[in-house]
Amino acid sequence: MRVCFVVNAVRTQRLTYTTLHLAYEAYRRGHEVHVAGIDAFSYSDDDQVLAHTVSLPADTCSSAKKFWRALTAEDAPQTEISHSQFDVVFLRNNPATAGEGGDRFNPALGFGRRLKRSGVMVVNDPDGLLRAGSKMYLAGFPEEVRPKTLISRSAEKIRQFLKELDGPAILKPLAGYGGKNVFFVRRGQASNLNQMISAVRKDDYVIAQEYLPHAARGDKRVLLLGGEPIRIGKHVAAYKRMRPKDDIRNNMHVGGRRKRCEFTDTEQRICDLLRPRLVADGLYFVGVDIVGDKVLEINVFAPGGIHNINELYGINVGEVVVQDLEKKIAVRTAYNHTLAPEVVMKA
Repeated sequence: MRVCFVVNAVRTQRLTYTTLHLAYEAYRRGHEVHVAGIDAFSYSDDDQVLAHTVSLPADTCSSAKKFWRALTAEDAPQTEISHSQFDVVFLRNNPATAGEGGDRFNPALGFGRRLKRSGVMVVNDPDGLLRAGSKMYLAGFPEEVRPKTLISRSAEKIRQFLKELDGPAILKPLAGYGGKNVFFVRRGQASNLNQMISAVRKDDYVIAQEYLPHAARGDKRVLLLGGEPIRIGKHVAAYKRMRPKDDIRNNMHVGGRRKRCEFTDTEQRICDLLRPRLVADGLYFVGVDIVGDKVLEINVFAPGGIHNINELYGINVGEVVVQDLEKKIAVRTAYNHTLAPEVVMKA
């Protein structure tokens, strides 16, 4: 299997990144693995999508750490290659962290759509990523799995929503990520409310959302493959993220703690309700953040957590993902590549 992982930049990859775990597992299992930064792509009039990629010789890296060091080294071997030659192109760049422009523009989607048209299996589906590229995507799922929410830039509408909610709420940017510009609003709070609204809506739409009391006990990140929670033996690929003291965010990079957790019937019910839409949109590998019986966020561009889950439970989630891709490529091969890749991905 020839597979390319598309990232923001190859040199900035870290040992704890989920992309690194996926790439190393594919490499360890004997596949030809390439990694390309999103700025390394070109498109020509003959409908060729080219990119300079880093690819390491087989059997030269005996551990994920050695693979990471070789991949990100200044002298890592690079080659320009047509991406139509790949069996799988895994879009793992996170446009929200790519700097100027945020997720309002993501060139990977345009390149990915052309590759999909040429018969390459592109994961996640670029058309699905386009639909799911905003937190507004959650509004298309059943109401029972969503917190009460308003999306607006009108300060008047936001204040009215908070009044009618009559309870605590969260204000955050529509295109935000990583817990930036997230504010907690107490029930009936008036002090500093205008300043909070102004800070969020200065550059973006505002999400005003009911605060879920269970959030004080952390949220759960669950990894889905083909709309199903990833299961390895008795474990589900999920973990709890606990907020640091005096912070409303559970993000690991702001000091959140990770914990093992049980996967409940309620959470399985949520995943069952998410599955049909995720599968229809070609969103194959997804991270879902759950608090109580509600979904806070669906992460589709570069869902992470494999490193934490592997360490907490002593399992190998990356291997499961790669094995599943192997099966899908085997099916396409059996059909002599006459089945469209999106058909195989949804099977």
